[in-house]
Amino acid sequence: MQTAHWCRVEVDGQARLGRLDGNQIALLDGELFGDNAATGETVNPDDALWLPPVEPRQFLGLWNNFHERQRLEGTRLPDFPLFFVKLGESLSAHRRPITRPPGFTGRVKFEAELGIVIGAPCFQVSRDAVDDVIFGYTCVNDVTAPEALFANDEFHQWCRAKSLPGFGPIGPYVTSGIDPAGLRVKGILDGEPRQDYPVSDMIFSPQDIIWHLSREIALYPGDVIACGTSVGAADIADGQTIVVEIPGIGSLHNTLR
Repeated sequence: MQTAHWCRVEVDGQARLGRLDGNQIALLDGELFGDNAATGETVNPDDALWLPPVEPRQFLGLWNNFHERQRLEGTRLPDFPLFFVKLGESLSAHRRPITRPPGFTGRVKFEAELGIVIGAPCFQVSRDAVDDVIFGYTCVNDVTAPEALFANDEFHQWCRAKSLPGFGPIGPYVTSGIDPAGLRVKGILDGEPRQDYPVSDMIFSPQDIIWHLSREIALYPGDVIACGTSVGAADIADGQTIVVEIPGIGSLHNTLR
C-alpha cells in the first residue's frame, strides 16, 4: 500500500479534507473513510489553519505499555491493555495552544505518543484482520494534569486528569500505508529532546491493542487510541512549546498558554 498523509484544515470557515502532495496540501472532496477526489485546490502547510485530522467517537489511551518504563517504575506486566478515556472536549490540533481552564494553576505534563486511527467498524476482530481495520497512525500529545490524577488515593482520576479542554492534541496528519514497528516517538520541549523511544518496545503492539480492546468494546472509524508513552515525559511550563515528532508520520507542535 502506498503511504499517504491525510489531514483536515479550515478554509473560508469550512473544514476541508486534505492530503499531502509534495510540499502542498491538496484539498479533496469526499470522505476520509470513503471515496474522495482532488479538487485542484492547494494550501501551503505553513499557512494552514489546522484541525484534528479525525473527529473520534472514542478517544482512548493506554498506561504502562512500554517495557523500559515498566522496568523503571517497577510495575507489573499487564495481561490486558490498561486503558482510559479522554473526553471529546480534550481533542485539539497542530499549532493550537494548550490552554489552562480558568482558575487552573496546577502542573501540566506532556506525553509523546503514537496514535492508532481506526478505519472500519470492528468488534471482536480476528487477529489476521486487525490491519484491515487500522486506517493509519498519527502523533498524539496525551497532556495530563498529574495532581488531579492522584488527588484521591482511593480512585485515581484518569479521565479527569486527561480530559481538560485542549489536553488531547493529535495530528497534523494521519498516515496510512505505514508499518509502525520500526518507528520512533520523540518529545522535544523548547528544542531539547526529552523523549526518544522505539515503538518496538511496546508491551502490546498496535495490532495487539486493537485485538484486545475489540474483544470487549466496539471501535468505529475515526476512533483514536494513544498507545502509551515511555520514559522522559515531563512537566511543561507556560510559554513552552512541545513537539511530538514521529519520523514518517509528522510533527505535532503545541504551546502551553
